Amino acid sequence: MGRPSKKAPANLARNARTLGDNVRRLRQLAELSQEELAGAADLRQALISEIERGEANPRLESLTKIADALKVRLADLFGPNQ
Repeated sequence: MGRPSKKAPANLARNARTLGDNVRRLRQLAELSQEELAGAADLRQALISEIERGEANPRLESLTKIADALKVRLADLFGPNQ
């Protein structure tokens, strides 16, 4: 058995972009600014921006807060763009 690799999975960047695209789309559908979403989710606006750009690796707690603030299911943040 080899040691676990510290290299990020190949699909991590693609998943981060999908998450970011979905958060942005759902936020815009809710007619919220990044700042308004951050306030509703009790998160930093910078984190919302990083997530939307696919640059963050947010915790489950943060994603749950975002989904709740957007009034969507957590799974909706990860579904394919529509």
